[in-house]
Amino acid sequence: MNPHHDQEHLEQSVDVTRRRLAKAGLAVPAVLGVLASRPVLGGPLHHCTPSGHISGFASPNPGVQPCSSLGQPPNHYRASKANWPGGTPGPFLNPAGNPRLFRLAPQGMGSFHGNPVRFADAYQVRRLSDNFTRDATVWDVLAGCNVNETTGVCVAGWVLEAKPGFNSDIGLGQEAITAAMNALTGYPTNFPISIQQVVEMFNAVVVSGGLYQVTSTNQWNAAEVKFYLNSLHT
Repeated sequence: MNPHHDQEHLEQSVDVTRRRLAKAGLAVPAVLGVLASRPVLGGPLHHCTPSGHISGFASPNPGVQPCSSLGQPPNHYRASKANWPGGTPGPFLNPAGNPRLFRLAPQGMGSFHGNPVRFADAYQVRRLSDNFTRDATVWDVLAGCNVNETTGVCVAGWVLEAKPGFNSDIGLGQEAITAAMNALTGYPTNFPISIQQVVEMFNAVVVSGGLYQVTSTNQWNAAEVKFYLNSLHT
């Protein structure tokens, strides 16, 4: 046994350990700095984002703004076109002041991942007497029926329905339009997601069996997306 050799080996081990600790000490502030530089992580609405919702930050927390206080409910927008944000023409109203077709809304919001920001062509209204169909408008979907655009009243003898291959829950479309309208005036300071995100979430799950990738390890189905969007208004 060589004591000098043992001492030398011990000193080398200590030096290696010190170097590792030093590197770790330098790395921690760097990582924290990167995290702090992301505005959404330090923002007051982080607990209301999809990832925050997944993490459980949506639970009641003293001093944190409730997510349900962030937006108007569907009934607010369903009641009158006058309550819709964006003006005429706008994302939801055409130059004549009429509701855009659902598949053409929200108009003028640019592109997302290289594609126009548009809701999927998922809904139609059908006349029961002869099964004649036409594409549903934004207002049709909000109201859950074929709306008379002058009176805002549902027209008898018609039904609103999903087109073949799409999720039949009309409430999903109502929540998507509501979230998009809330996002138009509230994102990013008073609403946690953008119109582009709303459209992406809806389009991902409105197809039968579709899933929305929330995080690298979490996916939402249509019911979960609807539940999340519903949590963002009273």
